[in-house]
Amino acid sequence: MTKAATLATTDVVVVGAGITGLSTAYELRKSGFSVVVVEQRFAAFGASGRNAGAVWLQTCRTGTELDLARAGKAKLRQYVSELGDGFEYQEKGGLFFFETEAQGRILEEYVEDRRAAGLDVSILSVKEAQDLSAAFPATALGAVYCADDAQIDSQKFVAALSAACIRSGVRIFQNTAVLSELRNGPSVTGVKTIRGDILASGVVWATGAWITGLGNEGAMVPVGTARMGQVVTQSIDALLGPVMHGPRGVDLVGALRDLPGFTAATFAPPTGNHGQSVGYDDVITQNRAGSLFIGHSIDAVGSLNPHISMAATQAMISTTLERFPGHAGLGVTGLWAGLMSTTPDGLPILDRVDGVYVNVGHTWGVATGPISGQVMAEIISGERSDFADALSIDRSALESDVIG
Repeated sequence: MTKAATLATTDVVVVGAGITGLSTAYELRKSGFSVVVVEQRFAAFGASGRNAGAVWLQTCRTGTELDLARAGKAKLRQYVSELGDGFEYQEKGGLFFFETEAQGRILEEYVEDRRAAGLDVSILSVKEAQDLSAAFPATALGAVYCADDAQIDSQKFVAALSAACIRSGVRIFQNTAVLSELRNGPSVTGVKTIRGDILASGVVWATGAWITGLGNEGAMVPVGTARMGQVVTQSIDALLGPVMHGPRGVDLVGALRDLPGFTAATFAPPTGNHGQSVGYDDVITQNRAGSLFIGHSIDAVGSLNPHISMAATQAMISTTLERFPGHAGLGVTGLWAGLMSTTPDGLPILDRVDGVYVNVGHTWGVATGPISGQVMAEIISGERSDFADALSIDRSALESDVIG
């Protein structure tokens, strides 16, 4: 049997070229490591390139979840100065609108909780919300406005990160699937790919939902999966301004769901004509070119099937047409499904597991992915980190059941 060819030798090999993987590679390179990134398809092929780009702070639970999102937003600001403003970073805040009086009453409690967490939030009338967003839905009765929320174009962000990595000396191998880890007894010495072996002192798995396959290597990471759908339209003239969250599905709004007065029925997700319920996190954003990003449907829990279902598509389309009937003739330019990863406490996992490092479980990776690269670099370098203990695999919250 012939010996496998060596594709590269490096200090650290990062598996996965999404926001998390490229942020990790970039921060490791700034710390002086030689780095190779290997990606089975191309940069931002997965969930990193299939999302609305919203950087939500108001929806985050008080504590580590909110602290991490704040640090992620600060890291994005830093990247604007380092990478340039080519990824459309915007700080226009976020509107969480409501469509019934019952929702409004619960959101009043939500506002008090968010203020206690130190966020800049207030209740707005329809007129005040319309002044911020020309496309504020006619179905809305009012909104919560949070000045701390932000937005990026995720695909452009990954492109900017990729270019910065290459400029700094990181080697990136795309269309290069990893077949297995390379081991010498208990030590991991790199990865075997379809193009040859990559020899490395450290291996970082930053593969999102695909981390579930790491169990084949003997490392069990408590991450579940689900499919998150989204519709993208042609551009419209009316500019949204702030990112928007609606009340028809709040699956990922931990800060709201944890309130004593919260009732799931008050924020029920849309149901298709055929009665099939689809999980939903009701987000609407717009890029600088004017395209609407509408979502997110959530289904296929526990699956790695990336193909969006007709029921999920119908839920997004029917909800949009009810709110914006004038957009019925608007062209659909994208219909996406990205595989999201989840953990029992909603926080990512950054740690060393069975001889490798993992940086996974980013349900909202737009906010948490960039700062996680810094945290991962701190862990590998042996430096002090503000988040390492809270994001370790040994935390007690991971003993609960995980979605999927």
